[in-house]
Amino acid sequence: MGPLPKNFCGRLDEAGFGRIQVWDFGFRSLQREYARLFFLGAVVAHPLKAARGIRRYRQFIRDNKGGTAGYSRFVSLPDEAVFLERARARGRGPLVGLGFCLKPLDSTDPSRSCPSGRPNHDCLFFERREPRPACSDCAIREIGSRALEAGCPVYIMTSAKDIARDFMLPQIRRGVFPAAALVLCPYSVQVIIPPLLICGVDLLLLPYSAGSCADYEQWLRADRGIKDERTTIDGESKERLLGLLAGLNAGAGAGTRSRRFERRGNVFFPVQKKTGDGPALFNGK
Repeated sequence: MGPLPKNFCGRLDEAGFGRIQVWDFGFRSLQREYARLFFLGAVVAHPLKAARGIRRYRQFIRDNKGGTAGYSRFVSLPDEAVFLERARARGRGPLVGLGFCLKPLDSTDPSRSCPSGRPNHDCLFFERREPRPACSDCAIREIGSRALEAGCPVYIMTSAKDIARDFMLPQIRRGVFPAAALVLCPYSVQVIIPPLLICGVDLLLLPYSAGSCADYEQWLRADRGIKDERTTIDGESKERLLGLLAGLNAGAGAGTRSRRFERRGNVFFPVQKKTGDGPALFNGK
């Protein structure tokens, strides 16, 4: 990948050429396994859905007037009120995706680092409800606990290949995850929008405030599990996400309670205990 193609594709992104702003990422990803997996499993296998998603993406770029500043804040397609309304109408909470780099990390005190390790989908707290010292300072535990109350599945995001296998392809094939609220770096916010729209996902994307990847080189290292920095969520992003979960929880009805997670593959699904006749927000299917 020489400097000329990189610079050329970067200029295409800046110009929003063809109402597309992932030229540089796409060019660099041509020979990557995650790109082949998604292209064959989604674009080739479902051309009509792919065409609709690309149209929606180009419309988003047009409405955004080609600017990239919004990626550092948040993106909601459709807007947050409609996102919440659709989730309630489906009776299924959105997938809550949290990057592995949110896990606690302390090089001077191992007891303050995540006991499940970092570049993986594991969470000892979700699986066993056994909090360790590091769990008290973990955004994944905090947000995941609220997601459990709201009946939302939780996914700890690692590599692009796993995200395609665990989340995107099941959605485009069977409609398993029609909505998702994801917390990730601003760079990833920009590049994940097209595949999510191709897969027909209602999306709420919230960026990290610190420790995030700023370019493709850093992103690729993190995609391989090499991430020494710990990311953090700013107050506005956390407030938006917790507000969404509170809204879903309020609409779930008093008769349904999710008490624990059940891991299926790499996704944690809430297991509900019915205590009355209230409607279930998430049916686990």
